[in-house]
Amino acid sequence: MNIKFYHRFFKPSDIDNLPHHYFYGATELEKHNINVSICEDSSLGNRLIRGMKLALKLIFTSKPYDALYAATANGLELLVLLRSMGLYSKPIVVWQHRALKNTDKFIVKKLLQFYYRGFDKMLMFTEKHVKESEAAGVIAPDKLTCLKWGPDLKYYDNIINKEQESSNAANEAYFCSTGRENRDFPTLIKAFEKLPNSKLRIYTTRQHGNMNNEQILADACKDAPNIKVSIVDGLATQNNFLSKEIYRSFCTIICTNEHNYTVGLTSLYEAMALGKAVITSNNPYFPIDVEKEGLGIKIGYGNSDDCIKAVNYLSENKEVAAEMGRKARRFVEQHYNLDSLAYDVATTLRAVSKTPQYSTPTASY
Repeated sequence: MNIKFYHRFFKPSDIDNLPHHYFYGATELEKHNINVSICEDSSLGNRLIRGMKLALKLIFTSKPYDALYAATANGLELLVLLRSMGLYSKPIVVWQHRALKNTDKFIVKKLLQFYYRGFDKMLMFTEKHVKESEAAGVIAPDKLTCLKWGPDLKYYDNIINKEQESSNAANEAYFCSTGRENRDFPTLIKAFEKLPNSKLRIYTTRQHGNMNNEQILADACKDAPNIKVSIVDGLATQNNFLSKEIYRSFCTIICTNEHNYTVGLTSLYEAMALGKAVITSNNPYFPIDVEKEGLGIKIGYGNSDDCIKAVNYLSENKEVAAEMGRKARRFVEQHYNLDSLAYDVATTLRAVSKTPQYSTPTASY
């Protein structure tokens, strides 16, 4: 079987620098006798023009393929519309990062229902998104499925092994916050300003979307000596460095603003893969309940007092924190990881394309 893989932001050159769950299992599909060719795209430019260019590229490609697999539908709108009209023959399987929305407008709803016919499968990160999308009534329920997206354990094992061989000791006495998307830095900083004996390291980018993280941090952080803020460039080459900082830390903190999607999930899985306890905002869209599974502590949105209590508890109960980290690692080994994700993706792609399990690839990427 042969597929095209589309990802709006990452390019093949990033494969050597990033954990492969950023590619949603596409890099592992060869193990399941599925050949993958990556469709490159610049994320800049007009969305309509980008969609037209992608459609032309995928329709008139010289290499045959059986299905289109994508990390997002952003940029594929024209192809999806063509498929809903019966003018594009390849099955389309995409990851949908938020629940589909309902509308009270009859004509708009009919148009959405027609458009969503163009998807063969929408993959979601959590059953909560599946249920909300089904309730919206704009897509057939059998087109929706929840897959267990999870971390590239081999990538993190490589970091762990190198760190253990070096003089850099893990579990230094600092809490670590990484991530750039919809982070609630003011609440986090407010908590640690009242925790002078606890160290916090924050790593983020200057900007993400409409959020100026650098300015938010400058306004919130009043030179507390126990808080260190580092602005990174967000390039793929930085990922290894940030993973090392997490591994060397005592605990990961994921403090986010409230949104109706899995904001912070990548940071959660990274911490779990590195064997770290987590303090995380109580995001109901996470597929994992960290408290129920004994992996960490949940805090309320915008609640600095919750954060203070969680930090103090883990600081005073270091063996509890260590056991949370061990449980977290076992959990992703058993339930959420790249290998199991790739198997599920391969199964889905074969089902929608009606391709036999052991068809022979025609090329390599």
